[in-house]
Formats: sequence, C-alpha cells, structure tokens
Amino acid sequence: MGNLGSIPAVIHRSCDRNPNKVAVVEGDIRTTYRQLDEKISTCARALLAADVKPGDRVGLWAPNSLDWIVIALGIQSVGAALVPINTRYKSGEAAYPLEKTEAKLLFSAEGFMGISGEEATGKTSERTGIKIRIIDVNGSDGNENSFQRFLSVADTIDDERRLAVLNSVSEDGLCDIMFTSGSTGKPKGVRHLHGPTIRQTFNTIEENELSQADRLLVINPFFHVFGYTGGWVPGLFSGATVYPLPVFDVEQVLKMVQEEGITYFPGPPTIFHSLLEHSRLGEYDLNSLRFSLTGSADVPVDLIQRMLDELTFERVVQAYGMTECGTATNTLASDSPETIATTIGKASKDLEVRIVDDQNAPVASGETGEIVVRGYAVMDGYLDDDEATVATIDQDGWLHTGDLGTCDQQGYFKILGRKKDMIIVGGFNVYPAEVEDMIRDHPRIRDVALIGVPDERLGEVGCAFIISREEVSEEDLIRWCRETMANFKVPRYVEFVDEFPLTGSNKISKLDLRQIANQKNIGG
Repeated sequence: MGNLGSIPAVIHRSCDRNPNKVAVVEGDIRTTYRQLDEKISTCARALLAADVKPGDRVGLWAPNSLDWIVIALGIQSVGAALVPINTRYKSGEAAYPLEKTEAKLLFSAEGFMGISGEEATGKTSERTGIKIRIIDVNGSDGNENSFQRFLSVADTIDDERRLAVLNSVSEDGLCDIMFTSGSTGKPKGVRHLHGPTIRQTFNTIEENELSQADRLLVINPFFHVFGYTGGWVPGLFSGATVYPLPVFDVEQVLKMVQEEGITYFPGPPTIFHSLLEHSRLGEYDLNSLRFSLTGSADVPVDLIQRMLDELTFERVVQAYGMTECGTATNTLASDSPETIATTIGKASKDLEVRIVDDQNAPVASGETGEIVVRGYAVMDGYLDDDEATVATIDQDGWLHTGDLGTCDQQGYFKILGRKKDMIIVGGFNVYPAEVEDMIRDHPRIRDVALIGVPDERLGEVGCAFIISREEVSEEDLIRWCRETMANFKVPRYVEFVDEFPLTGSNKISKLDLRQIANQKNIGG
C-alpha cells in the first residue's frame, strides 16, 4: 500500500476528490467535503496558535457531531494524539485519562449528560498540579472559552506552516490513545498509530463495499472504536456522507432513514431490537438500507432474520474486536442468519486469529481456549505500562484477548465466555474489577462481587452481590452508583449475602454466583 501518511492526510485527499459532495449532515446543516477541509484547516491552525506541538495529547469529551470530527482531525493534523473520553463518564472518571496522558487541552461539550470539563481538569490539577486549558464545544461566541473564540486566532498562523506540519506526520506517528479498563480495574491507554489504523480502515471499506454512494448513520459513540475508526473514518475515507447522531431516538432514526435514504447503518443489537419493537415501524419506508454491521453483544438468530426481513437490510454481518486490535473477525454477507448470529466469523483480512490453551499452544478444532490475535492491527502497546503490554502481547506477537472461544474446521470462531469476566452492556464493556473497586468506596459496603446476567434489551447487565457493613437498601445503593459511575456500569440488580462462595484457592467463585443468579431467575 506504500506510505500511507496520516488519517487527516487521507481525508484531505478525499476532500480534494469530492469537493462539492456532502460530507457530513447534522440536522439542517450540510457540510461539503471542501467545507470540511476548510474547517479542519482552521482548527489545526488554531491548535498551532495554542502551541500544540507534535507529540502532545489533547482530550475530547463530547458527543457525536461535526465538531467532534473536525477537532479530532485538527488534533491529528498537528501531530498531536487524540484522547477520546467517554461521554457517560463522571468528572472523576474523566480526570484519569487526562492525568495519565498529561493532556495539554480539553475540548468538552459542557452540560451534555452532565459533562463538566472544569470539574474533571480540577481533579487532575489537584493530583498533578498541571493546569489544562478547556475549550467549550457548546459555548456561545461571547464565552472566552468557546470553540468559536478558540478558532478566531487561526488567522495568526500561516497555512504553509500548517501544511508543513501535516506533511510531517508519518504513518508511524501516534494518532490516538483510547482508554479501556483491564481485568485489574485500572484503565489503560491503548496506543494506536496512523498507518495500521489507515490500513484497517481500507480493509473495512473493501470488506463492506463502502462507497461514495453510501449515506452512513453513526449512532455508535465516537469515543469508541465502533463509532470512530469503524464509523465516520471509513465513511470519509470512501467519500460517503456521514450522519452523526449524539443520542439514540427511535423516531428520529426511522425518520432519518426514510428522509435521507440511509444505506449503511452499523450498531449493537440493542439499537435494532428497539427499532423492531417500535409500534409505528411499519409506517416508515426503510428500503434504502443496504448494510449493517452488528456485534458487541450476544446476537439472537431471530434478530438477524428480522433485520433482513423487517428492517429490509440487504446484508447484515457480525464482527468481533477490541480496542487493542480493532476488528479481528467478521462474518460474511453470504453466511446464513444462524451463522451470523452464533459465530463471530473468520479472521479479518491480513490478521491471524487462533485458539490457544494455557500454555499458549494451539488447540484442536472445536476445543475451548483463549482467542489470540496477531498482525498489523495489534496496538502499539499500552501507554506507559510495559508490564501490562508484555502481559497482553506475548513474545511471538500474539495479542491475548482474554476471551474464551472455539474455532471450527471452516475457520469460524465462537465466543463461549470471558476469561476476564468482562460484561458487555448494550455494546459497552464493563469490567467487574473496576466497578467492584468503586462500590467498595461506599461506607456501608464491606465487599462486592459483580457478574453479568442476561437482559433482553441490553444483552447483559450487572448484578452485584453485596456484603454490607451496615444496612443499606438496594434503591439507595443503585442511586449512589448512578451518581458515582457511568450509567452502563451501574448494576441493575443487587443481592445481599452474608458471605461469598469460594473456590479451592479461596477466591470468589463467580461460577457459583452465576448459579445463584440462575436459581433466583435474576435477569432474563
């Protein structure tokens, strides 16, 4: 493929090829590729004026929008690394990635879902003494910290300087640091480079036949790989039109599909389940829908069939991946609905995927082991955490996913369980150790163990088994959790116990806890 350059360089070339085509639609505002290029240029020059240099890190804490795209590409255009932050995070949670990356700036959509950049940066400053400048994406023109005021200094930077910096950003440069929690509960920053991200994006475009003719609705959050490098990035690479949606609303989505002729609509199963259950579904014309990629949770066979029949998708595929390697496996449009629903497909283009035992040796077809991935898309490592990197990527280059699965003789993989006990709530990863650590901070809680239980709409939700110090009600504890952590991490069920079942090595037996949950019919 030769020298790939950077993500913004590829999109700049896409803008040159399609100057008058609509690139992004946001409400009534239609932005052409030429206008998008100009906006990215202005943002990049403003960042240079703010003394952002190659190698710096810049936080972005905002919902899906045109501004998110412009800011992200502006950051990468000046050689800095984008640090996307989950919009569902509370200020204390958002402070950690800012602190860990030593972010120079934070673009935040103040007020959206309670976002407060001032609170988050204040907590960071308390611990590090570093003052982070905040730019309010939602701020009015009169606000000195508003995005528009920030952009107003762009004209102080010559465009030749911007282009020189853009052209100096190589495929070996760091494009983003995306935080994901590990089995220890401590968030880890995943380092992604421009070159591998670009290569995987072009493979996504090829495998999914994405083209200029597509109109791509992106509901998946931009702070997640599904909405970012699996969403708007391939859309703009291919010259398609991207429709960012900050908040999922069934009526709005159905109306957009009908009025805009949406063709390409990826998302977790939860989204499509909600659409299919809508009482007025039959009143909308959805015949434009061509392609959907789903995953991030267990997918019922009948959901795939209903997506084809009732939502009128021509093709539905399922994919499996993680922040550390992007898309690792995917099914094919020619696969049966049962295959698409019950497997995660075959290894993605140019990647090796296999099942290994505890000694890292490949297992026979059909036998259970850990899913491991090797190839160009595997991350550059965890930020400032060599120990965690070595524990995840072995000396032969295999990334250990922590997921248990099998592979049949045709090369199709299945996930059977999660070695690290991860729970996927509506497409969002929840790591029990992290939630357990947070709940233990409650003054009335002595200990906690979190497991996943089935949920018809979200796939899985958390169930917390609690040993209390003092009496506390289920309602009060859940309310406290909602104030302390992102909503997808909040347990939906609470069970009080006197003691936990233990394994032979005196560890909490989550297998026994799952059996208790099953006996009590928790979830479903």
